[in-house]
Amino acid sequence: MSRPTRQVLALSILITLVTLVAGCSGLVPGFEDTESDIEQDALISHADDVDSYTMETTRTLQAPTVTENTTLEATVDRTSHSAQLLSTTETDVGDGPQTETTEQYIDDGVQYTNEDDNWDTTSFDNESDWEQLDQLETAVGTLEDADLEQIRTESIDGTETTMYEVNVSDDQYATLAGLESQEQQHVQTGVEQLVYYVYIDTERDELRGTDLRMEVTQGDGSALVTTQTIFGAFDDTPSISAPDAAEAALEG
Repeated sequence: MSRPTRQVLALSILITLVTLVAGCSGLVPGFEDTESDIEQDALISHADDVDSYTMETTRTLQAPTVTENTTLEATVDRTSHSAQLLSTTETDVGDGPQTETTEQYIDDGVQYTNEDDNWDTTSFDNESDWEQLDQLETAVGTLEDADLEQIRTESIDGTETTMYEVNVSDDQYATLAGLESQEQQHVQTGVEQLVYYVYIDTERDELRGTDLRMEVTQGDGSALVTTQTIFGAFDDTPSISAPDAAEAALEG
């Protein structure tokens, strides 16, 4: 797999990979009645019908030797299989923060990647790659046959939602933790704790966000990671096309 393809997969995988908060095991002020009142079938059906959406992800990793903050802003158009992504990562290993920004477009089966004002291109016509990128589909998939417990109400971009804790199955646990993709790794990653929340607009049967938290160990080290993703602008996104400079890189 080429470097640009690995980059876009990394951007999408970070949304569902590892997230944790020390000591967080669902200790959040909740409702007295914890029965879920959502129609999961309607929620899944609504998400399946969405043609385009925006996505904002914030990820923070804290370890003894490094702090890393990543933001990802994305627009995804399922109909045209196109996407626009902007990722900014700030890493501090003790000598001050270093920032890296990556801009990407997926358009007409081509992935355009811009780093340091240098555009690169690669093919992006593999269906499995697109499935990795479509994080709304991934997030909704975690709710199939899941048990949900109400936690509290939460405002997401001015819309009142209900926050639920998802009682994750063993299969979903491995997927959310990213453990399925580490078979070839020499140093295995372990998960000490995993808590997964979702934000649902029960009036419209819309999944508006996810919040995944866990403690990760690798070798003798450990890290606390938190990742929150917010979905919005359903079927109300601008058209996506690669800029002229990116297309010039393809022609060159």
